[in-house]
Amino acid sequence: MRRPRPRSSLAGQILVVQVLLFTVVLVGVGAVSVTQSRQASQDAQERRVRQVAEYVASLPLVRRQLADTARGLTTATALTATAEQLRTTSDVAVLLLATPDGRVTASPADPRLQGTTLPAAPHGPADDPSWLGQVLLGDRTTTAARVPVLADDGVQTDGAGTGGAPGAVVGAVLVGQDAAGWNTQLRTALPDLATYLGMSALVGLLGAWLLARRVKSQTLGLEPQEIASLATHREAVLRGIREGVVALDHDGVVTVANDAARDLLDLPPGVVGRPVRSLPLPPDVVDLLTRDPAPNDRPVVAGERLLVLNRTVLHRTGTPAGEPAGTVTTMRDRTELIALQHELGLSRTATQALRAQTHEFANRLHTISGLVQLGRYDDVVGFIDRVSRGHAERGEQIATQVHDPALAALLLAGTSVADERDVDLVLATGAHLPAVPDDLSDDLVTVVGNLVDNAVDAAAGAGGGTVEVDVRDDGAGGALVRVHDDGPGADPDLLTHLVRRGTTTKHDTPPGGHGVGLALVQLVCHRRGGRLDLQRGERGGATFTATLPAHPPAAPRA
Repeated sequence: MRRPRPRSSLAGQILVVQVLLFTVVLVGVGAVSVTQSRQASQDAQERRVRQVAEYVASLPLVRRQLADTARGLTTATALTATAEQLRTTSDVAVLLLATPDGRVTASPADPRLQGTTLPAAPHGPADDPSWLGQVLLGDRTTTAARVPVLADDGVQTDGAGTGGAPGAVVGAVLVGQDAAGWNTQLRTALPDLATYLGMSALVGLLGAWLLARRVKSQTLGLEPQEIASLATHREAVLRGIREGVVALDHDGVVTVANDAARDLLDLPPGVVGRPVRSLPLPPDVVDLLTRDPAPNDRPVVAGERLLVLNRTVLHRTGTPAGEPAGTVTTMRDRTELIALQHELGLSRTATQALRAQTHEFANRLHTISGLVQLGRYDDVVGFIDRVSRGHAERGEQIATQVHDPALAALLLAGTSVADERDVDLVLATGAHLPAVPDDLSDDLVTVVGNLVDNAVDAAAGAGGGTVEVDVRDDGAGGALVRVHDDGPGADPDLLTHLVRRGTTTKHDTPPGGHGVGLALVQLVCHRRGGRLDLQRGERGGATFTATLPAHPPAAPRA
């Protein structure tokens, strides 16, 4: 089996890239430096040959000898000797003296140029008497400067009848210097260039190595393929789990929000990278996502859902005090579970009511049986009339004040359960509720059932008492529910938490099942656009007030 080729580490890859970059930069810098050095050398060479040419052309001896040569008074040998002396003194490679028409009369460095014509100007008009540039002289490329030689005074030439008026051109001077090649210039600049580039290379390599180690430490020693694999697996896990996951950094900016979290919290697209406080979330949810200490199995209402949140604080590795790096919050939708639990609670309430009535009926049957055995038949009839009339009167009273059949049945069953626990469940004197729509009826059963259960538990826990229920129309087709008990009440500092966080004062509830009744009541009130308030009663105990509007608010359009 063919073994996979080992991949280089992240630090090695960064080091190689940095070395390549520095190599390219250093080569570029070297090329630019050599080019600039060559250009500077050429500029200096051009300035020097121009200065030498102008100096030679301004010498009176050169002017006079060129004029005498034109008249035949001076030989070419004397002129060549003068040119050689000037060339040697000026330390130039080429120094030519020529007639006004450009014919060379003195060429001490290269006698082969004697009698030839000076080269034309490399730039500009070919007959330009004064120019500067690189030209080909024989077999060498030379940086040359041509300057005209002017006469000092007028001289008559023999037999020609022409003379040299002051300022007239009597000849030309061409001074040249061999152009240095690339190899020569490179050899000249190489020692300094190698020193500076070598120092820069060492600094660059050291910086690349330190950067590689820094990146390696920040990636926790993971290689690129391992980081990519972790990112792929994380994305698959976040998409695969049904629980919502929201991660925040230490500044409260969202770094992760999976699909389940977006659905549960109704988050808009593009939430990653935005502060959590800028998102359209309820204040309770934002508070749980950001505040300390981290919540554990904490219920909260978000829209029409009841969510249970758990938050974990992340800490940076390698820091002395474990600096917080952010948080990860998981959330589970418990709306359907709580609804099922409520239905189960209603069934349990009905079962308890039936059990209480069974116990009551058994006692009454024993009483009737004893009266029959004693032969007191008239007392049997009277006892049955009294029992039937009392039960009917209670049902008629509830039906008279509460015209919704489902809620009336719930209250009637609740009286039997409360009686069994030595608690009186009564309707307030002014309670009156007309018939309501089915959706409001279902929500009323949920709200009243949970509030009455909590009130009966509180009153029974105090050794018995009274629970008063007030249900009435709010004047706009909705309902107002008020449930008061004379139990021990609750700590005023805990009232808000009982309503908003689903906290409970009971000590015998199973883990994970505390406070769901009040959380469900809050969910129903919030969904209909109402509210749930909790106050301490005037004579002790607690008073819950729930408002349920007739129509839920319309959902805002996206």
